[in-house]
Amino acid sequence: MIHKTNHLGNMPSLLPKEHLMQCINDIYNHGLPQGLYTHVSNLDELFRLDRGRVITITGVPNYGKSEFVDFLTTTYNKLYGMKTLYFSPENQPLSFHMAKLVSKYTNKKLKDASKTEVNNTALYVCDNFYFCNYQIINKLSQIMDIGETVVKENNVSIIVIDAYNKVEAERPNELSETEFVSKVMDKLCNFAIQYNVMVILVAHPRKMDYNHSSQSYYCPKAYDINGSAHFYNKSDFVLTVHRDFDRDETIIKCDKVKFKNYGKIGECRLKYDVDSGNYYNANKNNGRYYVEDDEEIAYKPIEFTIPTAVVNDPLNVEVSLYKGVSDNIGTTVNLKDFLFTDQYKDIAEAIRSGSTIEERHEIKNRYRTALPCATVSGRFTERKRDKVAEYSGLIAIDIDYKDNVEVMPEVPNILKQMDFVIYAGRSISGDGYFAICRVDDPKRLKEHYLALEKDFKEYGITIDKACKDTTRLRFASYNEEPYYNPYALTYYKMVGEPKRETRVSTTYTPREFSYHTTSTDNAQRVEEQIKYLIDNNLTLPDDYHSWFKIGMSLCSEFGESGRQYFHSISSLSPKYDRYECDNQYDKIVESYGSGNDIGLGTLMYMFNEAKRV
Repeated sequence: MIHKTNHLGNMPSLLPKEHLMQCINDIYNHGLPQGLYTHVSNLDELFRLDRGRVITITGVPNYGKSEFVDFLTTTYNKLYGMKTLYFSPENQPLSFHMAKLVSKYTNKKLKDASKTEVNNTALYVCDNFYFCNYQIINKLSQIMDIGETVVKENNVSIIVIDAYNKVEAERPNELSETEFVSKVMDKLCNFAIQYNVMVILVAHPRKMDYNHSSQSYYCPKAYDINGSAHFYNKSDFVLTVHRDFDRDETIIKCDKVKFKNYGKIGECRLKYDVDSGNYYNANKNNGRYYVEDDEEIAYKPIEFTIPTAVVNDPLNVEVSLYKGVSDNIGTTVNLKDFLFTDQYKDIAEAIRSGSTIEERHEIKNRYRTALPCATVSGRFTERKRDKVAEYSGLIAIDIDYKDNVEVMPEVPNILKQMDFVIYAGRSISGDGYFAICRVDDPKRLKEHYLALEKDFKEYGITIDKACKDTTRLRFASYNEEPYYNPYALTYYKMVGEPKRETRVSTTYTPREFSYHTTSTDNAQRVEEQIKYLIDNNLTLPDDYHSWFKIGMSLCSEFGESGRQYFHSISSLSPKYDRYECDNQYDKIVESYGSGNDIGLGTLMYMFNEAKRV
């Protein structure tokens, strides 16, 4: 029976005797684990938390639960190097939470520390504490998925969920709240054991009675936690954080220690240092409180080293570089070099010298075919969506002046407030701006774009719809002082792309195309005409009716192979949108029939008309 296996493969259903003997010998040789110390004697005598355990912390709102949790995580980091993942929506905005963590290391109020001290400490915090994106992460399953990733990839040892009521319920209709909490606690306990991490869960009590004589709430008990007794039943430790306002002390009450080698049931009192946010023993001597040991109030600050270079710089990637809009093959360039060079300073200043937007646009068009441009979102073997060699994980967002006239003066400051913006600078004309962000899934750029579109709209900013195209070109520019934040957050939000209607013509009989040029002479004629337009800075009419006729003419002669010419001609217009251009040609191919009366002659006529302008 011992060696009989179950559905888990070769894993035995019963543990062998050798394993059991190893367990008892480990205890005999090394003793029972004592848990982690904080070096605050009052706490350490009461309890010592450990990995592989679930700790539930409760207390009256605003009585210091979150502050005490932060004290524990920073203390364990200082003493044991343990890293933490936070799901703590109650600690928003994030800048407030970061300020509290920095103070616990510097032992000072933020305003009393030097700029260098704050920056160096903040860098250390960023390397040791990870924060869920509260805009999109709100379910326990999501928190556990991220937890698994950071444990494996970043050696995280502590998971904080603060508070349980901020986790979006995923309770099936057939389960009562008590049954659901039981399953939640089982999942957390299994997770803690499987990944050998400490899970700290903050759970609010039910509505508490108010003590009018002391003008404060009564201290909650373990079974006062709102929702279910299973918070108490299934936790390894249950702690309560309470305040004694008369004595200006924090009461830490331990209502449960599952194993006696980790502590005992009881309570202790601590003093709170307002400047650092740290706790220390509350001892009384001759009617006055004093610190038993200077080291208890705040450990010696960690000495940080100033980084000489940014590790894993998000802009340090290879992207495709093109000589101009008509170049589809290109070479490669380091994106950071492309953005920070002053090579195009003279061109930028020449374009920006125009006295009006129209004049600047006209000057820009003169340089259009010779001005280098890059595909920020990736490196391509050929500038087509299906020819991507490597994604950069980035998206470039264009903010055009014509769409943002009123808000444009505030755009630079708004971009700096967005914690997911890595780089921001002026466009080559100087009228608009562009920003670069890192996205979670570069293969789903459109869905990320649609979410970004909504977020920017909340600030009153309209972004260019063409930015959702992976092959979108970014013209070279020059910025003397661009905004640069290499520590910007990855943008995780996505919005499902709306389904497009497929229009099938009822007038024409669909026709199959051979997908190659039907006439080499005609192809050469079209290419010569496009080159002439480029060389002489000319465009064809870009109203919808004319644009449709251009596409239909190319489709009638070249079929699918006409798509490349359609892009080349369309890109000469300031309205050019590669995504919309592809979409339009798709519609033309789908609806094309033998009854079509628009041929290549229509396009040649339009070429000749353009030359006469």
